[in-house]
Amino acid sequence: MNKTHDATLIATKKPGIATLAMACTLLALVFGCGDPGTAPAFIGPGTGGSGGSAGVSGTGGTIGMGGTVGTGGMVGTGGTSGSGGAAGTGGTGSTGGMGGAGGSLGPCATNALCHTCPDQLLCETDGDCVFSGYVCVASGCETHAGAPIKQCQPSRGGSCADVAECPTSTDYECIPVGLSPPRCVRVTPGCSLATETFDCPPGFSCESSTCVDRRMPCDSYLDCPKSHLCTTTTVSSYCTRTHRTCHEDTDCGGFAAAGSFCADVDNDGSKECVGELGASGGGCVNADCGGSAPVCEMGAAPTAASCGDYGLCRNTGECDAGFECVGLWQDGRRECVPTGGTCDQVTDCPLQQVCAAPRNGGSPSCQAGKEAM
Repeated sequence: MNKTHDATLIATKKPGIATLAMACTLLALVFGCGDPGTAPAFIGPGTGGSGGSAGVSGTGGTIGMGGTVGTGGMVGTGGTSGSGGAAGTGGTGSTGGMGGAGGSLGPCATNALCHTCPDQLLCETDGDCVFSGYVCVASGCETHAGAPIKQCQPSRGGSCADVAECPTSTDYECIPVGLSPPRCVRVTPGCSLATETFDCPPGFSCESSTCVDRRMPCDSYLDCPKSHLCTTTTVSSYCTRTHRTCHEDTDCGGFAAAGSFCADVDNDGSKECVGELGASGGGCVNADCGGSAPVCEMGAAPTAASCGDYGLCRNTGECDAGFECVGLWQDGRRECVPTGGTCDQVTDCPLQQVCAAPRNGGSPSCQAGKEAM
């Protein structure tokens, strides 16, 4: 996830973007219709035929034969095969090309992850995003040729007052994100494991210095594994991990952020978004739990948590009997899950899957979210 150094909020460009989008739509309609076919030109056969009649009137048989040359004028009627040029009107059949441009297929290929084709904030690179702190991310939708359709979305790095609060001053800038307060936004290519939730969008993991798409389609949290919730955007819905780095409570509201509080849940010196414990008025931390429900577990509501078996930990001794403390993702955080899993970390699973405990509980396995219909 990289971002151009001079990213700034340019709200005045918004009408221009809409105008450009409308212009592109109109152009697509114009060029999708093809060129009008050439009208057929008919050459009357009468003139060639009259030459033939002259041959009949000739007394000299040889002239009559010349008249047969007049019948050769019938080749002019062959010119009516120029009406075959009317097949040029078949060029209007190029409107069939409109089908190639989508036609009845629609503007993009929808799938379990992509419900609606995106038409706003489209981009190819971060440099196409005109709002400060926005990055170019795959929407989950694809063209009919299989190319990803990308959109600009706000960076989800932790908040900051200055760059000294960011992981480094060389890879990050502390800049406003849209109309929101400043966040740490990565401005150099790549990602790092320890700063995965700064560098990669929700649903992506840092693998070999690249943000890899691990989003799973969902209709509700029931389609997502433990420690994940279903996030909905204007074009898609997918499961995202609840444990994201934060600095302040305000980091944990809005798009793809779970919990209403920022707290050091497992007392490892790093804060993450977490839900409220009951009606305590504060975020859940493991120190509030114990016994057979030793860790904070995120449930159905993104702003609520309770003491349970599945949640962040530092070592297996903090988990319930039959559970172990495993680092399933790439950012160094570990969580309590039942022993005997078929995977140990996210990279053990295919793309757009994660290694996690199933929603109804159980040992970690590769989870794919909502099953395809």
